[in-house]
This record gives sequence, structure tokens and C-alpha cells, in this order.
Amino acid sequence: DATLVGVGLERVGHRDYAILDGGFTRWVEESRPVDTRLPEIARTEYAANPAADDFTVDARAVLGHVERKDAIIIDTRPADYFDGKKSEEARAGRIPGSINRPLSEDLTKSGNVVAFKPAAELEKAYAARIPSRDSKVVVSCRTGHQASQTYFVLRHLLGYRNVSWYDASWSEWSSRPELPVEVPAAR
Repeated sequence: DATLVGVGLERVGHRDYAILDGGFTRWVEESRPVDTRLPEIARTEYAANPAADDFTVDARAVLGHVERKDAIIIDTRPADYFDGKKSEEARAGRIPGSINRPLSEDLTKSGNVVAFKPAAELEKAYAARIPSRDSKVVVSCRTGHQASQTYFVLRHLLGYRNVSWYDASWSEWSSRPELPVEVPAAR
């Protein structure tokens, strides 16, 4: 959820934010200070910058990448959904030419704490799929929620420079019959 909020902030030009790795659970487990007082907040005006969103792509843009084969499309859904074995959408399958890296592969769990894997481990995993930090990458999932985590990992933790986020993702793609769908042959 935190990465989705972060992407929302970036879309209006607010790029100075942080994600608490391990969340509040880790914070408490590390005996960090907690209180219940509400902070005093001074009223301010915030001017959103709609032009700041230069990384969200729509179905037309993704289809262009599919046709030109000029981007790596990473689908962050679980493998059963990517492979078309499960579906909660209009059609089962995936965007043609996309590769699968479920968002869970970027995380580690220790007790009740879910956190990002070490940067070196993430770097190695993505370097095996993405030729360079300047390669065009589009991240997608079912609704954009899960893909926001991969967007955050690639852009902010690993420094990839050309990452786009397909907000509507598979929910939109599968519901539009004019868009091609790839479904692997039964094994």
C-alpha cells in the first residue's frame, strides 16, 4: 500500500517521500519510539503539478511497446495468473511478450515483518532480466497496485531510469477485446 501512495504522490509532483521498509511492524519490533499524540500541522497550500506524471502509461502506449518490441514488460502478478491458469478478469493470460516477476519475489518475511530483500539481491535478479539501467521497462499487474512496488524498487532502490507504470494493467487490458492476449499452451 505504501508504494501505491508513493506513486500517487509522484504523479502530482511530490517526489520527496520515503517508504518505511518493514512498516510499522518492524518499527515496533525494533523498539523505536511510538506515541499517540496528534502532531500540530500548519495549514499550507500545495500546488499539484499534473505535468509531473511522465511515467504512467495507458493501454495504447503499452500496445505500441508490444508491437515494436522496444520495452521489457514485467507482470508482477502471481505465476498462475500470468500463465492463465487463474483469472478474475475478463480474459485469462498476459500481455504478449511480457515476463513474470511476482512482487513477492522482491520481499522477505521474518516473523511478522515483511520487508524488501537486500538491494544487492534485487539488483542481481533484475539485472538478469533488464539489460541496462536505461532500458525501457513497463511494470504491470492486475490493477496497478502491485506494480507500484516494482516501480518503486526499480526507480528508487535500484536506480533504473526509464521505468513506466501501467496503472490500469490487466484489469483494463483483458477487458478490451481489441488488445492481444497471450495464453501459454496447456502443458
